[in-house]
Amino acid sequence: MVPKIIMNYNELKLRILAVFPDSRGLDSTSVARELTSAGVMIDIHALRMALMRYYKLGLLKRERAGGRFTYSLTQRGLDRLRWLESQRRSSVPGVSPQSKPA
Repeated sequence: MVPKIIMNYNELKLRILAVFPDSRGLDSTSVARELTSAGVMIDIHALRMALMRYYKLGLLKRERAGGRFTYSLTQRGLDRLRWLESQRRSSVPGVSPQSKPA
């Protein structure tokens, strides 16, 4: 049996948004493949729901291509990714976190 790793909401968001390093669009299967290669196991249905949430939040752009949705990072998503990365770095004791971007 594969051990289940529980991560908090922002950690999952950070891992998913980090899959989109450039402007290329990825479908949910490609995102799942990238996450798996990074050691993150997530159910495909949970991943699709997360992608939809991030799209609704304006973090991802979604386009239909050949009967599938492809996702890419928006500027807002890039800003959030940078903020999440800074929070991870600043979680060191004695360092105060910065305020979250709009």
